[in-house]
Amino acid sequence: MTTPAPAPREGPASPDPCAATAAPTPASGVRRGEKVLLRAYVLFRLGGLVQIAIAASTTWPRYRPLWAGLALVGVVFAESLALIAVALRRRRVPPRALVTADAVVMAGALVAGGALAGPAHGHTWTYFAYPFSLLASVGFGLVFTRPAAVLALASLPAAAYAVTAVTRLGDPVWNAVPNSVPYLVNAGIAWAVATTLLRTGRELDAATAASSAHQAQLATERERLRHARLLHDRVLQTMETLARTPWIADAHLHAQVRAEAAWLRAFVRGDHSAHSGGDLADGLTTLAEDMARIGQSVEVHTAQLRSAAHHHAAIPKEIADALVAAAREALTNVVKHAGGARAVVRAELTGDAVRVSVLDNGKGFDPAELPRGLGLTGSVRDRIGAVGGRTVVDSEPGAGTYVEMRVPLPRQASAEDRS
Repeated sequence: MTTPAPAPREGPASPDPCAATAAPTPASGVRRGEKVLLRAYVLFRLGGLVQIAIAASTTWPRYRPLWAGLALVGVVFAESLALIAVALRRRRVPPRALVTADAVVMAGALVAGGALAGPAHGHTWTYFAYPFSLLASVGFGLVFTRPAAVLALASLPAAAYAVTAVTRLGDPVWNAVPNSVPYLVNAGIAWAVATTLLRTGRELDAATAASSAHQAQLATERERLRHARLLHDRVLQTMETLARTPWIADAHLHAQVRAEAAWLRAFVRGDHSAHSGGDLADGLTTLAEDMARIGQSVEVHTAQLRSAAHHHAAIPKEIADALVAAAREALTNVVKHAGGARAVVRAELTGDAVRVSVLDNGKGFDPAELPRGLGLTGSVRDRIGAVGGRTVVDSEPGAGTYVEMRVPLPRQASAEDRS
């Protein structure tokens, strides 16, 4: 009979009593940069509308027909205000699709303005659209991240102005072409500034994240040192006293206490974790040697594991450590609860997973009624579950116990990715 590890349940998140008074999270560097770009976009766009208002109010008697000129002003104002509203609503510059459409509208305004007046008019609707479109073209560089896209969009109003000025208004080419260059210059400078600003924001975020990780690491190390001091002052002192004195009559148990005391001292010094090195086969072999000191016979079969390891990437250390620790707990249960003196440990690689099993000759139990304090329900399953694995227990009264622990390997550690 098998008892697979229970799946974790997800319940409603408990309310955080401190949420209402918690300090707000500071904005990231990238987000602050995006806010600066938003302000710049809105201000340049409003500046362009001011240029239209000034030109229209000072030269309107020269525009014929007047209704067409006013209609063009209305279209440009409506389109600009809509873009500003979208930007403010989303709290960042407008989407690229809208800005691309804006470049087309801008070019159309330049062409339509040129159609309202002939060469006889010194000031035309094209000229009022010219200073507006120069300022508005800054938005191309604030929105797009690729310089080719920025220059392509800026080329639309630049070409519309140059062609209209030469063909409709009679400007010489030597004058119209240089006047169209500022479109490219404005958009290019805006792109360079925006790129630098956002890159600085990302670097700031990366530095902040690294600092936070470092602080967390320091906090973890401080906590480890605090626990190490407690272990040193209490448990280690007692174990080393027992290891140095003849108070423990059983030679195997005395050797085990001495070995565990040495392990604990190395752990307190920070020399290694529960299983050093991350090699699963060596860790299980060492485990068998440890259990032999207390009189438990453990057969370890790792031939398939070692053979298959040539075709796999190394098993991650955290997975190997968890399997060795879980196997140790399972073997400890044999001594404490099962009443058996023999056990077989087998480790295998099965393509995309590593499997370790422990079979003992103990008295077994009914899985439906696990004995109180049995580590299978906690330590083993918790350790394997923490690395994404699954534990299966099969046992019957009088027939021993079989514990199987299976942990999926990362993709880079599977055989399929190596072939």
